[in-house]
Amino acid sequence: MRYLVLIHVDENVAEPPPEGLIDAMFAHVADESHAKVVTDAGLAPTSAAIRVASQGGEVMMTDGPFAETKEVVGGFMLIEAATPEDALAWTRGFVDLHAEHWPELAVVTELRQVAGSLTDS
Repeated sequence: MRYLVLIHVDENVAEPPPEGLIDAMFAHVADESHAKVVTDAGLAPTSAAIRVASQGGEVMMTDGPFAETKEVVGGFMLIEAATPEDALAWTRGFVDLHAEHWPELAVVTELRQVAGSLTDS
């Protein structure tokens, strides 16, 4: 089963992640005992984003940054896991790394099973 791990962060934290966290994340991704990472990416800040929305039949575009936004999706991982419990264990491990190596950063993840795809047959 595939799961999307959305990584929410406070993008107002100006410092780069500690080197120890980066090394630990590489090791976590390499350990496939609970899940395999299919793809992942960190995202540019909202100052470089464009929000495209429709309402009442109208399409509106707004350049970032978005004043009402503090916690943003800072990245994502698409993982494959045999069970929901394995997906949760993998995600918990990812959050544990942040708590250990960068306790000043509040990290919230959202784990969701992929329910369908327009490109997979």
